[in-house]
Amino acid sequence: MSTGIGVVVLNSALPLLGVLIGTGATIFAQRSSALESRLRSEAERRQTQRAEVKSAISSYLEVAQHLQTQLYAREHDREVPDIPVMVEQIWLAHAQADIVCSERLREPLVRHAIALNEVARHEEEYSDWWAYMLPHKAALMDAIREELRWPDDKDVS
Repeated sequence: MSTGIGVVVLNSALPLLGVLIGTGATIFAQRSSALESRLRSEAERRQTQRAEVKSAISSYLEVAQHLQTQLYAREHDREVPDIPVMVEQIWLAHAQADIVCSERLREPLVRHAIALNEVARHEEEYSDWWAYMLPHKAALMDAIREELRWPDDKDVS
């Protein structure tokens, strides 16, 4: 009889063991799926944020380049009456980039904007304005490259 009880217990336990294994596998699959979903969501969030930063930086650089082109024209005795307006556009583009950028970019960005402001508004003090701007531009470009580097990028320098 004891063999009969053992068979009954075994026949009852095997389906429960199967249910436990199946439930464990389902829970594992759900957790894996949830983790994958969170990781994908975080990657998409980082990519969206990076695109926003790139867009703000690009807008700033476009406005800065336009002002520099006009400063070059002024240097070659062409009349450029809209320089004060362009300087204000620099500050607006600066503010838009400043809102989304990191602290690493903030300082070089403001120094570059101040330098452009100075050479645009005080022409007489900066006969070689481009020489004055070059270190500010180089620092800004280095900071932009650092800002846009993906966290897993290897430093190739």
